[in-house]
Amino acid sequence: MASMLALTAMPATGAAGDVDLGEPSVLSQRGQRLKLAIPYGSATDERVSSMGIEIVSIEAPDGSRTPDLKRLTTATPEQRKLVFITSAERVDAAALTINYRFIDRPNSLQTWRVTVPPAMMADSRELSLEPSTARPAASRRSRQN
Repeated sequence: MASMLALTAMPATGAAGDVDLGEPSVLSQRGQRLKLAIPYGSATDERVSSMGIEIVSIEAPDGSRTPDLKRLTTATPEQRKLVFITSAERVDAAALTINYRFIDRPNSLQTWRVTVPPAMMADSRELSLEPSTARPAASRRSRQN
């Protein structure tokens, strides 16, 4: 089942959909929600309000669980030529194959292959802005007089 991302490409010149998508950068680690940053546009004077792509499938070569296509969210900051895609679920796969196409061009199927880096911490929970109940660690520094 495909997921349509709520983005519509409207370059200042040329036909709709004439937008270059770059290779995605993975901003997350295994055990976290998948976060991708995808650059778009090529001309310096190109003004893009948003972009219309459809994620057709996400596959993990090792059979790991993949993000639910219906629960992907997107964001497009006004001042940057980036699309951020975030999954609702945590991803444990080391690699993902993401098939997508432009909404107005059904035969434009393309593929991104991304590597999800391993978790850097023993506990790969995402950082949260919520208050923590943990106490600060005691200092191991000793005073010498």
